[in-house]
Amino acid sequence: MKHIMAFALGAMSVLGFSTAVSAETFTVECTSTSQLCDRTATLNFTSDGPGTEYAVTLKAPSTHCSAVRYLVYSNDGQRRLLGRTTFLNAGESDYVFLGNNYARGSQSVLIGAEGWLGNCNTGRLHSWGVDANAYPVPR
Repeated sequence: MKHIMAFALGAMSVLGFSTAVSAETFTVECTSTSQLCDRTATLNFTSDGPGTEYAVTLKAPSTHCSAVRYLVYSNDGQRRLLGRTTFLNAGESDYVFLGNNYARGSQSVLIGAEGWLGNCNTGRLHSWGVDANAYPVPR
C-alpha cells in the first residue's frame, strides 16, 4: 500500500491536481451494544470538482486488539454506503473509492466501523480508531 500511496502523492503534481491529501486520525467511542458502532467520524477533504475521482485509505491502528471493518458513507443527508473494507487487523490497511461527483470545494464523508468477535472483542465493539487519508485517484 505504501507504493500506491507514494504514487498517488507524486501523481497529483504531475497530473495537475490541486487537491492536497487529507489525512486524519480518529478515535471513536461507541454507545451501541452490538458489533456495529452507532457513531461515525467525519473526514473532510477539498475537491477539485466533478470528474475527479477520490478514494480513502483506511488503516487500523497498531493498538487495535481485534479486527474491524470500516464503512464509508456519503455525508450529503442521505448517508449512502459508498464502500467498506475487509476486516482489518492492527496495522493493516485497505481503500474505498468515494466516486467522482463532488462539487469543487470542501467535502466530507462519514466513516463507521463494525467489530469482529475475537481476541479482546467479546461481542460488542466498544471503540475504534482509524488513520484515514483521502486523495484524488491518479488516471
